[in-house]
Amino acid sequence: MQKITSVFLSLVLILIGTIVLLLCVFVLPRAAHITALIHPEVAYLKYPVLLGMYATALPFFYAIYETVTMIQVIRRESIFSTRIVEGLNYIKYCAFIIIGLYVLGISVLYYTNALPPAVSVAGLGIVIITIMVAAGAAFIKNVLNKTQLQLSNS
Repeated sequence: MQKITSVFLSLVLILIGTIVLLLCVFVLPRAAHITALIHPEVAYLKYPVLLGMYATALPFFYAIYETVTMIQVIRRESIFSTRIVEGLNYIKYCAFIIIGLYVLGISVLYYTNALPPAVSVAGLGIVIITIMVAAGAAFIKNVLNKTQLQLSNS
């Protein structure tokens, strides 16, 4: 049962990563091009915004890789492996990088008066979800550390 669950989780994560990759390759450039055509006054921001979006995709993909690796470690060894704590740290750092890049990008767009309301709402949503992921990773890491400490003391 545990093997089926871990395989299912890994497949779901790979599917999510594939969907995001396809969005980055096909949808983002097209959306940037259409936005530049509709709003020529901010067309000069087309490539910087695309670069920022791609920059946030890199830590996202690394976090997915770490999660799949952690699932394999849990299946082979135990949830109390030190590799799990390291993976949670990497996921937390990736979340902080994504948050920083989005806050920086939204700030730059705001100060250049090129921040549409839909982009600000979407960016805020992504930042909030990423904060929840970082907090969840930190919480699970602390629980694992406390449990490992209790197991070693008893």
